[in-house]
This record gives sequence, structure tokens and C-alpha cells, in this order.
Amino acid sequence: MWDSIIKPTLVLFLVCVIITGALAAVNRVTIEIIDQRTKAEQEEFRKQLLDKADSFKQITLEFENPAVTDVYAGYKEGELAGYVINVAAKGYGGDINMTVGVDKNGFVTGVIIGDNEETPGLGTKALEPDFINQFYEVSYNDELTVVKQNRKSPNEIQAISGATITSAGVTQGVQAALDISKKLMEEGN
Repeated sequence: MWDSIIKPTLVLFLVCVIITGALAAVNRVTIEIIDQRTKAEQEEFRKQLLDKADSFKQITLEFENPAVTDVYAGYKEGELAGYVINVAAKGYGGDINMTVGVDKNGFVTGVIIGDNEETPGLGTKALEPDFINQFYEVSYNDELTVVKQNRKSPNEIQAISGATITSAGVTQGVQAALDISKKLMEEGN
């Protein structure tokens, strides 16, 4: 009984404890480094999306939008240049995390799609310039819609063939960013 059941169980238990301890130690050592790199990456995204801004300040929203995770106001020499909004929209494979820049005139300055679980080869086409560039023509006064045929106006976003749900998710995320920036502009923030 000792050799066939108890001894292997104890050995397996000890191996699990040692591995768990090692993983916890590595996590403790690397968590700050990962956090710093994530913050640096987010700062770079903000500068890339709102290149006219020389500083950013995080804004705490007084109103809720479930898709919006963070909002930053960008300033150029103390003057508002626009907003950078982090959004999590529902896609085919789960949440699509993206960062959207909106200038002080309400126009989209860029969209960067981050972590997502969209289908490789289909949903990941949302990362391509052909799709993303459609958003550069819209402002916060537009109501975005997804179309499967050719676009007839700037507020129509042509869906990616075979990835309509992903296209709709990205479009809804950009619309949420536009709505938030419009509300902030109207409030004078």
C-alpha cells in the first residue's frame, strides 16, 4: 500500500508544491516589469493616436459606458488636443480590446486593436489598414453602421467578408469612443 499508493501520492504532492512555489516566485519578480511594460505600451499608443498632444491626463467618468475602460485627455501646451479612449467591445471570439484616438474636432485619429480572440485569417483582418482606415472619415456626429455591400457614405463601415461579427464589434467600440468624446466635449472637459 505504501509503495503503490501513498508514496507516489506524496511525491506528486511535493512536486506540485515546489512547482507552485517556483511559479509564485517568478510571478512576484516579473509582475512589476510586466506592469511597467504595459504602461509604457499604453503611453506609446496614446502618443501614436494623438500625436499632436504632448501630455495626457486620465479622466474619471461621471457617467457609465460598459464598453469604455479608460479615457485620457491629450493636451498640447495646456490646450485640449483630443481624447484617447480604451474600449473593450464584443467580437466573435470574445472581447476585442482597442484604443481609439479622437481629436478636439471630433474626428477619429486612429484605432489600434490590441488583445482579441478573433478567428485567425478572418476576424484578424480587422487589424488590416483596409478595414481600420474606414474610421478616419468619421466624427462623433456620425452614427456608425456596418454594411455588407459597398459603402455609400463615410458613416457606413464595410464589414470584412466572413467576419461580420468582428466588424460590428470593432465598429461598436469606435462608436462608444466617439460617444464618450462627444459627451466630454459637450461638458467642456
